[in-house]
Amino acid sequence: MTTTRLTFSTNSVRNTTISNDSLGIRYDVHKESEGVEIHRWDASVRRNVRVGQFKLHAWSSDEMRIGGDTQWRAVKEWLYKPDDSKWWSTARHFVANNGVEYRWQEKGGRLVLFKVAKTNGTRTPLASFHRHHRKDNPSYLEVHDPTILGALDSIIVSFLIMERRRRDNEAAAAAAA
Repeated sequence: MTTTRLTFSTNSVRNTTISNDSLGIRYDVHKESEGVEIHRWDASVRRNVRVGQFKLHAWSSDEMRIGGDTQWRAVKEWLYKPDDSKWWSTARHFVANNGVEYRWQEKGGRLVLFKVAKTNGTRTPLASFHRHHRKDNPSYLEVHDPTILGALDSIIVSFLIMERRRRDNEAAAAAAA
């Protein structure tokens, strides 16, 4: 099976471009006064379209907006921890714009995306993040299953929130040590 790489222009999850030129995929991520905004280049209308926005707070609930929504809502309403998960689990579920439920899970210090199966079947990763610290070897999100490309807007927004939280937790643990 062929994989697709969505390459990050920088190692930041607040100011970067995520792209795959051969497929015409381009997401611009930038920090604004209202939080982090994610835009996708839409060739059909020849402009950037907002696909999401989020604010991660230190002392209150994180907030987000998807697509053209004008109302902020709690991140945990969309990117949620299932009732049957362990209290220490960092895995989060979400329902993408294609109606499918997915799960981000940390494996070996990196985020991996799975489809939520209603039965105990095989757990094949659909996408995984590879973080690099050198400019000549950029970070990338590797898509293992091309069927998820239709849900890429939701996957990118959820990934950026999860990775920002993961990095914040990593920094807090390092500071406490």
